Amino acid sequence: MMFRKLLTVRRLDAELPREVRAALVASLFAPFGSLIVGAVSGAVIGVMVSQRAGDPWMTVCAFAICLVAVGRIVSAYAYRRLARPDVVGFEARWQRIYEVGAWSYSGLLGLLCCLAILRTDDLGVHLVVATTTAGYAAGITGRNAGRPFIAISQLLLAAGPLSVALLVYGDALHFGLGIVILLFMYGMTDITLSIRDIVVQALVTTRDKAALAARYAEQANRFDAALNNASHGLCMFGPDSRLVVWNERFLELSGLPREMVRAGATMRDLVRGSIAAGNHPGSTPRQTMRALITDLSGETGQTFVGLGDGRTLALSRRLMRDGGSVVIFEDVTDRRRAEERIARMARFDELTGLPNRAQFRERIAEALKGEGRHAPAPFALHVIDLDYFKTVNDTLGHPMGDRLLQAVAARLEGVVEAPDMIARLGGDEFVVLQFATADRGEVEALAQHILHAVRAPFEVDGHRLDIGASIGVALFPAHGTDGDKLFKCADMALYAAKAAGRGALRFFEIEMDVAAQARRALELDLRHAMARGELQVYFQPIVDLSTDRFAGCEALLRWKHPTRGFVSPAEFIPIAEETGLIIPIGEWVVGEACAMAAGWPRDMRVAVNLSPVQFKDPHLPMRIIGALSRTGLPASRLELEITETAVLQDSEATLAAMHQLQHLGVHMSLDDFGTGFSSLSYLRTFPFQKIKIDQSFTRDLGRDPGALAIVRAVSAMGKDLGMHIVVEGVETQEQLDLVRREGCSEVQGYLLGRPMTNEALCALIAPEEPAQVGAQAGA
Repeated sequence: MMFRKLLTVRRLDAELPREVRAALVASLFAPFGSLIVGAVSGAVIGVMVSQRAGDPWMTVCAFAICLVAVGRIVSAYAYRRLARPDVVGFEARWQRIYEVGAWSYSGLLGLLCCLAILRTDDLGVHLVVATTTAGYAAGITGRNAGRPFIAISQLLLAAGPLSVALLVYGDALHFGLGIVILLFMYGMTDITLSIRDIVVQALVTTRDKAALAARYAEQANRFDAALNNASHGLCMFGPDSRLVVWNERFLELSGLPREMVRAGATMRDLVRGSIAAGNHPGSTPRQTMRALITDLSGETGQTFVGLGDGRTLALSRRLMRDGGSVVIFEDVTDRRRAEERIARMARFDELTGLPNRAQFRERIAEALKGEGRHAPAPFALHVIDLDYFKTVNDTLGHPMGDRLLQAVAARLEGVVEAPDMIARLGGDEFVVLQFATADRGEVEALAQHILHAVRAPFEVDGHRLDIGASIGVALFPAHGTDGDKLFKCADMALYAAKAAGRGALRFFEIEMDVAAQARRALELDLRHAMARGELQVYFQPIVDLSTDRFAGCEALLRWKHPTRGFVSPAEFIPIAEETGLIIPIGEWVVGEACAMAAGWPRDMRVAVNLSPVQFKDPHLPMRIIGALSRTGLPASRLELEITETAVLQDSEATLAAMHQLQHLGVHMSLDDFGTGFSSLSYLRTFPFQKIKIDQSFTRDLGRDPGALAIVRAVSAMGKDLGMHIVVEGVETQEQLDLVRREGCSEVQGYLLGRPMTNEALCALIAPEEPAQVGAQAGA
């Protein structure tokens, strides 16, 4: 039974965690004082007994006991100094050291008992060694029970020789005492094993509790770290509405003094402290508490709180099962500002700060609705468009244009007073709502003030900018009873104002609507004109004055409408340019002109006008190349006429396109010279081979000396620059003689030939090269 118990203990001991075994080994060397007392006591008893008995063997044994006692004290001290329980193998090494000392000491003590009983008859000596050994054995049982095999070994080594000596001494008393010692040894072994179980269980329990406490501490540290490093502030209140938990972020956000925030504080205490810290401006503790209770009531609640430094906190509350609650604090200052900015952007123009189109529509809808049962009051709608703003953008850049718009907005705000409203719709377009007025005179007066304000020069970043404005006005209810209709009427009036020469004011008139409808109908018909074959290319001859032969022809676009007949280019070309139809129409004209010119004599060129809009088309060079490739016309026989307006609008893009075409061999002419923003710098910058003097100067030849002076000056300049000079609009023989005398190169006009179809042209030039022209014309 005892043996099986020992085997079980040995197996369980091998399964003990290392830290438990280390604690059991440490118990062998502690307490240090008891180990010293035990070692010294045994040595003293040994010396006293050997001296009384006078036996040399006992003396040697006593001396050995003293030496071992000293060694054990030294090893115990060394363990205290060198203890490293964290080092693997440390406990096993020191256990072996202890075993050597303990077993040596116990064996010598048992030997001393055996010698004292068997070599002396002194009962006093017998009593001393027997009681000393029994006491030592009993002490070892309790002291070293954590390592039971060491304790039992010490018990056997010390009490075993004593029991044997008593049994063989020879009298009944000693024999009986020997039997008692044997029973004592069995009992002490059983006690040792029991104490060992208690000690090990206590150590394991302590270890588990320590591990559990460490885990709890680690979890608590993690919770504290997470809580105090959270981006949101947190407060937890118990069922009694008193503060239980809070984090550092709460202190940062609230601005409350640290000493004021303590466990057990009520929400009212925190509110008082928050107000004292400068938060909740203009609110008393009672008002703040009432607002918080109202907004945060229910299972979940949220509210926003303004702080004294301008920040905004979002407070959200969630109830817990025990009746407590958690309040989360979030700094939403940036988010609220962003939301406010987005809300403002939805109603205000970001560049100028004026109300935008959306707010304008809201206001006009309110004005049309009226107040209560009252009918809506009359008002005026002014639509304002800046004149020459695009020129500022193109020449000085968009940043300058933006600053000019801001300056215009500021000036308009100084003219338009409440309750009237000014808004920016986009680009350089503004609108003014002039409320509660039916007097046309008042409306016109405000419009004239606006025109005068915008007409005054602007100083922007050191630049003097002279612009103007055109205004179209519609009146409610005279011109419409809904916002879209009124805006459409004002827009038509604006179109009329710009057509009148800019810087003008126009009120809507019914004729404008009629004209707009007609213009719209013309636009719809124009969109289908090319597909229906209504567009035609006519040609007007150009004569070389040095040979009086045809040098070429200018291609002119004509539109023969099925019901209206021929439509003037002055009517449909602007529509084509505004709608972008000029791009496909212009490409078709170039292709037709090249195809027809391919059948003319080889020394005749064809001239085609290009719109400024076409030069904004990045694919223009490829369209020209495609036309030449399809028709087989040499590039040197194609001449492209460009107005000064095209050069002015986007000079860099125009110059790049012209250089591309010039490299192909296409000729360039400056058309209508003198009618636009004439600048001699164009003649040096752009690769023109020809200048065409506008017919407005030709018309006055013979009547106005100034016109002749201009023709003479341009002709002389052309010769110096190596350019050909073409005079347009020659209708009389006198005009022809004058331009011939001034040395002009070529002429064009009704005197020499009106615009005609290709068939008529071929018949006209047939006598010059009848075989060639006739063959190609009939092809």
